[in-house]
Amino acid sequence: MKKASLLVVVLLMLVAIPATVFLVGRNQELRKRAAPATSLSLTPSSINKKVGDVFSVEVTIDTGPNQVVAAELHLVFDPTKLEAQTITNGSLFPNILASGIVDRGTASITVGAASATKPVTGTGATAVVKFKALDKTDAPISIRFAANTFVGSLGEGSNNVLTGTTPASVTITGTGGIGGAPIATPSGALTQTTPTPTIPSGQTPKPTPTPVLLTPTPTKSASPSAQASVSAVLITAPAKDSSVTKTTPTISGKAAPGATITITIYSTPQTVVVTADASGNWSYTPVTPLDPGPHNVVATATSLTGGTQTTTTSFVVAAGGQAGATQSAQPVSGTVAPTYILLAVAVLLLISGVAVPLIIR
Repeated sequence: MKKASLLVVVLLMLVAIPATVFLVGRNQELRKRAAPATSLSLTPSSINKKVGDVFSVEVTIDTGPNQVVAAELHLVFDPTKLEAQTITNGSLFPNILASGIVDRGTASITVGAASATKPVTGTGATAVVKFKALDKTDAPISIRFAANTFVGSLGEGSNNVLTGTTPASVTITGTGGIGGAPIATPSGALTQTTPTPTIPSGQTPKPTPTPVLLTPTPTKSASPSAQASVSAVLITAPAKDSSVTKTTPTISGKAAPGATITITIYSTPQTVVVTADASGNWSYTPVTPLDPGPHNVVATATSLTGGTQTTTTSFVVAAGGQAGATQSAQPVSGTVAPTYILLAVAVLLLISGVAVPLIIR
């Protein structure tokens, strides 16, 4: 009976090894599928205003399962109907990694979390944009996110975890002709109107003045390029999810020549601005040593033409690291399947070491 029981145990262990590997692999696959699950939306989603009204639109984030540390926002809209006046960070993101920029038909800003130990989770305000209604709309127009909008998360390196965006619909009513304001004529010119005076009884009315035609200054029409020109940026070192023993590791990468790179290192944020050289190379070595543990880097490049792009990476400073030590390329995270396999094999060998002598007897 003892021999039979030991054989059953051995068989169970042989079945447990592949089952363990399968379950671990499945959990990791589910994590990969869940990672890019952050969405952005504009609130309110439906807006009704009159010509001349000034109003605010909030950029709302739903992080899903992610722990967000940075968000690069790019909004586009019809510049003949709307004018962006300001764009600022929202309550969830206290750090401004790249200042807000408003232009004809565009508005952009890059914001960061308070620290890597306090990443953004849940739902809330990422940024607030103030608009002015310029002209009435024949049909609702949209304020939408440009394709280069980016959201970075802990543990996801330079991957964009943004999976969906929801635009806002804007309807503008009114002619803009109240009180002598210019209104559009069928020919496309602008007519300056004068209020009709009230004629007292017994007086002869004066001739009505001839309307003055104002020729509008030609404006550049909106084009797809209005979605913001982009300066590509890469972080080449430290490698994603690597371990370094140096407490002041050099952070380096590539960008467009002459681009300005805003680098923010978490957990306790350290922000510095560097410039890419003529070959597009840039680097920065922290002056203050980094504490042992995980760190995230957010790099935002602003090109000479004003376009921006953000990327992120993460690494770990090994405990006991020294300022002059060299970097190690040992991975700090990955599959845990080998660990389970080794444990299972160790148990199997232990059981076999006990069972084989008993079987031989």
